[in-house]
Amino acid sequence: MKTILLPVDIFHDDGWQDALNHAVSLAKQNGAAIHALAVIPDFGMALVGSFFPEGFSSNALTEAESKLAEFVAKNLEGMDVTTHVKHGTAYKEILACADEIGADMIVMASHRPEMKDYLLGPNAARVVRHARQSVTVIR
Repeated sequence: MKTILLPVDIFHDDGWQDALNHAVSLAKQNGAAIHALAVIPDFGMALVGSFFPEGFSSNALTEAESKLAEFVAKNLEGMDVTTHVKHGTAYKEILACADEIGADMIVMASHRPEMKDYLLGPNAARVVRHARQSVTVIR
């Protein structure tokens, strides 16, 4: 294992700490690089996007890049880390990034499912179902 993808929700501190610890442990054991990924959700429909101020997407991406850099500096100091910020549907961007970087493993957090998750499917379940890589889900 040489490349680990660690998707994190940088705007919500809860949930990713255990996944972070697991990814760091795996990276240290295997001499692997960590790729930290933040995904900014898209609007889904152009009509929805029209309710947001002009430049909202680019500002959100800039803020996400800044917060992800802070996250890495605080939590992954001294490790081989590359950051990625993507815009789109979370699970699709996670899968695309994993393929793009040649990840061997995806380590991601998942919250305890709620009723709506059984109807729509959480991102972690979709990543597990469709990933070409091994996936570790930390709850």
